[in-house]
Amino acid sequence: MAAEAVLPAAGSTWLISTTALLAKAFLFGLNSTTVHGLENLTRVLDLRLQEGTAESRNAFITVSNHTSVIDDPLIWGVLPFKYLLAPANLRWTLGSQDICFKNRLTSAFFANGRVLPTYRLQHSARGGLFQPVVDQTLSMLTHPSLREKLAGNSSNLVQAANWIYTTSPPPVAPPIWLHVFPEGQIFQHPTLQMRYFKWGIARYILELPTPPIVLPMFHSGVQDVMHEERVFPRFLPRPGRDITITFGQALPLHRWDDVRRRWRDVRAACAAIGGREGERLLREGDEAVRLRVEVAAMVRDEVEKLRVRSGRPPSDPESGLAETYRRGQSNAYLYEVDAEKHVDS
Repeated sequence: MAAEAVLPAAGSTWLISTTALLAKAFLFGLNSTTVHGLENLTRVLDLRLQEGTAESRNAFITVSNHTSVIDDPLIWGVLPFKYLLAPANLRWTLGSQDICFKNRLTSAFFANGRVLPTYRLQHSARGGLFQPVVDQTLSMLTHPSLREKLAGNSSNLVQAANWIYTTSPPPVAPPIWLHVFPEGQIFQHPTLQMRYFKWGIARYILELPTPPIVLPMFHSGVQDVMHEERVFPRFLPRPGRDITITFGQALPLHRWDDVRRRWRDVRAACAAIGGREGERLLREGDEAVRLRVEVAAMVRDEVEKLRVRSGRPPSDPESGLAETYRRGQSNAYLYEVDAEKHVDS
């Protein structure tokens, strides 16, 4: 996707704001919507615009469950209007290249809506944990004054990152706000149990020069707005639903101190080996893999707490394990909208 496909900042802001206003009208005009903890999100957004705060220098990442094709942008309709007009506080997110960027029209819409294309291993050999978009978002999540330190903490020992855009987005202060659905695909379990979280979120937490501000979210009811078993007219969202969106508190930065220290130790050991073998171990070695699995599970646990707080029964412990979703091991894959190869998470 060429950089010139992206509108000027004002045009992108207009598109995102208009879409969010439509989402707001749908949420509160045609459905019964309850919001909990919105002040947890708006507090961070306010502090991001105040120079000298940790929020203005550190990456901001929101994470949530993923239950329908309309989760984003619908959930952002809960934001007060003033937050829809500040370009520095409009979220970026990731979207499947084979769905969101399948033609020029959808590519233009999603690119201008601050969606970055990701490749899925089921559909492209270019997918996986180390695809260029992850490196690009690592840079976008890093304050311009700290970007020279990014390389010294990344999973790349040999090769520099390859950007998706022909020219990288202009430096911004603060770093971008990125929303991710770490399950990696829609999952419509009857009790809204979640899949395991993929390891991209672990790369962000481990590799950024400073620990990111991570804010968990959980929503329910949106799966009924656009259930995967809906019939004609399939393209229309279904109104009259009970929707709940819960924002947790931002996790304390020191939560990541231990895992980030261990990551630096793993990286230093691999760097000492050097060359292709050192990079292979940093990407595929047992220590690096175990650490990514642990961090992804830590983030999932925070979203799971919100899920249980919303009245759902505790999840089956196996629901958070990647091996659970391999065909033949359980029936969990039946709730996946688009089952993927569960390798190189």
